[in-house]
Amino acid sequence: MCAELRIASNRDVPEILEIERECFSYPWSAEQIADCVNAPLFRTWTARINGKIAGYLTANLVSEEIHIINLAIREKFRNMGIGSLLLETGNSWGERLGASVSRLEVRESSKPAITFYLRNGYRQTGHLVRYYPDGEDGLKFQALMNPVEKNLSIARSVIPFLDRIPRVGVVLGSGLSWLADSFGNGIEISYSEIAGFSAERLPGHSGKLVLSRCGNFMFLLGRRHYYQGYSGDQISLLPGVLGDLGVLSWVLMSSSGALDSNLDRGDIIVFSDHVNFSACIPESTKGRVGQSVYSEELGDLALSIASEIGSSVDKGVFACVSGPAYETSSEIRFLRRKGISSVSMSTVQEALLLSSRGYDVVALSLITNIVSPGEKVTHKEVLASQTVIRRKQEKFLITFLREIAARELR
Repeated sequence: MCAELRIASNRDVPEILEIERECFSYPWSAEQIADCVNAPLFRTWTARINGKIAGYLTANLVSEEIHIINLAIREKFRNMGIGSLLLETGNSWGERLGASVSRLEVRESSKPAITFYLRNGYRQTGHLVRYYPDGEDGLKFQALMNPVEKNLSIARSVIPFLDRIPRVGVVLGSGLSWLADSFGNGIEISYSEIAGFSAERLPGHSGKLVLSRCGNFMFLLGRRHYYQGYSGDQISLLPGVLGDLGVLSWVLMSSSGALDSNLDRGDIIVFSDHVNFSACIPESTKGRVGQSVYSEELGDLALSIASEIGSSVDKGVFACVSGPAYETSSEIRFLRRKGISSVSMSTVQEALLLSSRGYDVVALSLITNIVSPGEKVTHKEVLASQTVIRRKQEKFLITFLREIAARELR
């Protein structure tokens, strides 16, 4: 049974409180849990089995140290590797943001916990007299980390530009920069200004980060592609760093071709799942796989909003191909027989990386052309379809993004 990682939100506080009361004599209060869920440079991950929280970890990043504040697993889910998964997740987050040491405290009487941390590479470094509320002594442990310089250099380049970290990230595909314009540009950062990061400029990809004027959204205008020679980790690198900094919900958009004959230019497909024909995945991906990559909650929210507005939006299966050549007639017939709704050359690598780290991901195909056997498709046609997409879907997309931002604040 594989646990699914997910970043905790305020909606998870009651269930985390249950675990606290089950595992500890002096459990945290709901207010303390909520403070850790929401505080900057704190991060709480949950591990879920069949939708139920089996355990959680809270960590805090301070300078070059990550502090493991709490780790708790429900009794019936212990000895399944969940604790190690959560600990590795927290420490990896710290390493990507420059932590060279991981430290924690544990009760002197908690032999199972002491054994667990020793097994996971920690060593005792000190003794804390009457550290806990009941007067019990504590033990200090620490482990050495390996900071990831490429991630850290990107984070250090981006942070000085921002007075706040937006909670919602939006990756825009070919020609879709008009959506960022609809929210007004606050701060712009060219990819060329980000140390350790570059991306080949493509038509329709302006190559920059744009913080919306309202401060709620970080738009990525342009992305890396496999056909440009990038690996899965390189493709997902920038979204991953932004996620580490606190961008916790992601909307991934691509200009895509329609395989479903019921679709028309300007329609939108919300990914229910994908088929990755590119054979390119981030090596660091772990945790979620398959159907659980995409947030069912955000997908349903998209459909609900579209229904209210009257927009042409539906769920479907997406195919990621390697490119840069468009699909042949035989490939089109094959994809149609397999029930694929839309096809493009991006998105999946970002979705895999982000969802594996616990972020909520929703992905949208914005249909720019109808893919039919014998029909020639060009990038120029894809870009020319933006007028149709904007006319049909601007209201829906703006409403959808605003609803996601409001959800993050609840």
